[in-house]
Amino acid sequence: MAKDYAPRLGKFTGLEQPATLTFGTFQAPEFSAARLIGEFAEGGTPVRLETSDAYLVCTERNQLPSWHYWIDGRPAQMSARVTGQSLLRDLNQEHSSLAFGCTDCLSFYISRHALQKFQEEHGLRPTGELRTAGGTALDDTVVHSLGECLLPVFKEPAAASRVFIDHIGMALMSHLSLSYGVHDGQGRLPRGGLAPWQERRAKDLLMANVSGSISLEELAKGCGLSRSHFARAFKVTTGSTPLQWLAQQRIALAQGHLRYSSLSLHDIAEQCGFSDQGHFSRVFSQHVGETPGRWRRSVLK
Repeated sequence: MAKDYAPRLGKFTGLEQPATLTFGTFQAPEFSAARLIGEFAEGGTPVRLETSDAYLVCTERNQLPSWHYWIDGRPAQMSARVTGQSLLRDLNQEHSSLAFGCTDCLSFYISRHALQKFQEEHGLRPTGELRTAGGTALDDTVVHSLGECLLPVFKEPAAASRVFIDHIGMALMSHLSLSYGVHDGQGRLPRGGLAPWQERRAKDLLMANVSGSISLEELAKGCGLSRSHFARAFKVTTGSTPLQWLAQQRIALAQGHLRYSSLSLHDIAEQCGFSDQGHFSRVFSQHVGETPGRWRRSVLK
C-alpha cells in the first residue's frame, strides 16, 4: 500500500542522508508523492531504492548529468536529464545509482494493486503492468505538469482538498495506463450522467464537507457507483468536476456572507471551508477578480 511506503521514500539505503538534502512527502489513498531538493557530491557512495510491488515515477525540475546506474545489479544506461524529463521505474527490480549534481525531483509512488483497481474500473485488462525503459529519460509533459500541480500541496498541506488530490491520482493512473500500460485495448468509459437522486446525493455530500474533506471514493459510494464512473457521470451531469463544482459553491456561499452578514473575513473563511483567511483571499481573487474585502465594499456601496 502507498501509505506503507511513503515514510521510506526518503530513505537512501547504504547512505546517510546528506545535510544538503531536504525531503517532503504526503500520502493519498492510492499514491504517495515526494519532493527531494538538494545536491549529491560527485564520487559518493551508491544508493539503492527499496524494492516494492509498485512503480516510481520521478520528474526532474533541474538539469542532471548522466551517472552510473544498476538494475538488479547489472549496469544500465542513465541518460542525462533536462528540466521536465521523467523516469519510470518498476520497484520489483532493485535500482541502484551513483548520483551527483543538484536535484529537485518530484516522485509518485503507485502500488500495482492501485493500478490494477483503476484499470479494472475502466474496462482495461487489470494487469497492473507498465512498460518501463530502465534509465532512459522520458519526455512526458503530462507527468511533469501533474507534478507541478502538486507543488502547492507540499507548501500548504492543510489547504489541499482530498477531492483535488484524488483527481490528480486518477489523472496520473489514467495517463500511465493508456501511455505505458500492457493491456488489450482502450478503456470503455461509461457515458451516462447521474440519476436525479444521485446528483442530489452527491451535491449534499459535497456541501456537508465544504472544506473538501470527502474523497471521490466516499462520494461514489454514496451514489452506488464506482469512483471512475461517478467522476465521469458527475461531469456529464453538471459540466464540472466535483472539485470545480465545490469551488464554485464555496465562492457563492462566501459572497452571500460578504453581502448579507457582518461576519469577519476570518469567520467567513472558516464557515466556507477554507484553511485560513489567506487561502480564502487567494481563491476568491482567482475566481472573482478582486479580494473579498474589496468585493464586499463594492456591493455594499
